[in-house]
Amino acid sequence: MESVPIHASRNFIAAALSAALVFGALISLAPSAHADDICNAVALRDLPAVGNPEAILKRGGRLFPASQYRVNKKTGEATICAHGGSCFPATVTENGKRVETLHLTNCKVGARDSFDDPDDVFYSLDVIRSKVPPLQLKIDDVDNRLLELGLCSACAHNVAYLYVNKPASRCAKLAGRALKGNPEALTALKASPDFCN
Repeated sequence: MESVPIHASRNFIAAALSAALVFGALISLAPSAHADDICNAVALRDLPAVGNPEAILKRGGRLFPASQYRVNKKTGEATICAHGGSCFPATVTENGKRVETLHLTNCKVGARDSFDDPDDVFYSLDVIRSKVPPLQLKIDDVDNRLLELGLCSACAHNVAYLYVNKPASRCAKLAGRALKGNPEALTALKASPDFCN
């Protein structure tokens, strides 16, 4: 059996503890994941997109990432919208009864948004953390923290993925320093270095 020098094992333990502390801080700073990153919904029937009936979400198809829940002020019909994409009916009225047509699988309807729209009432979607795989939550928590620090959306996602999945990478180490508050590391991350893409 090969022996490991004491200083090497201490360095490894110190690095592991440091990473655990940073991740613990991230979890405490981000108690809930942002819905527009990981929420999804499944179609219970073929659904035409609102305003674009040629775009069909097939029964069993997933709307991902779902980012917004809206209720029409006149009809009471609900829609769920994808981040940067189409909206689909979440409910329809048939024979005087409201019927669910699009089911949220890992989120729930949250608080009413303060946005004042003449036609719809907007609601947030809140992630049900127990319904999301732990690895996906870790990436999303880091992603959200990096977004709060000012990284672009694609940049934050790439860095978060590397931070969680390749912790020994140059990018992950830079991210760790930035997440601990190192302003030089944050500036370097915001410059979108090639090794983080």
